[in-house]
Amino acid sequence: MSTADIALVVSIGSVIVAGTSLGWNIYRDAIMKPKLRVAVRVAKVIQEPYMRNLDRLIVIATNMGPGKTRAEMIHVRKSSWWRSLLRRHRLGIVIFDYQDRLSGRLPVPLDVGEKVDLTFRFAPDLFITDDFNQLGISDPFGKVHWCRKSEYRRAQQDYAKAAKKESSDVGTT
Repeated sequence: MSTADIALVVSIGSVIVAGTSLGWNIYRDAIMKPKLRVAVRVAKVIQEPYMRNLDRLIVIATNMGPGKTRAEMIHVRKSSWWRSLLRRHRLGIVIFDYQDRLSGRLPVPLDVGEKVDLTFRFAPDLFITDDFNQLGISDPFGKVHWCRKSEYRRAQQDYAKAAKKESSDVGTT
């Protein structure tokens, strides 16, 4: 093997290594973006000094990585397979309650593994009583990370039960 052949093999090897490095950097920076896991549920908030239970709707967003991201805004939509086919989604956004001290505020920066809990007090016109069937949180790239429809449906049912119980408790006192 001559010196020219060795130089050619080394050059081809270095081109392969450089191409692999370039491909990985493009994939890491442009394609592989952080993912948010979104959950919604009805839970009780217990205020210790008063020992009063408050039913709240809680939206939880967890950064599953890779890398930092920011939870930007809560979105709701009514969607089905035929709405997707015809591109006729009914969309909305949810703004936090400015007067409620327990209500979380968006946007929130999130490191990998961090989560944010956003609470909403029970109200007769809360977004979960509408006919939407999905809830999601957007990130800085404009992607909306949706919770599962079954989870949203279960939260709607739990909310209806808790609201009914709360209104019957208020009527008896």
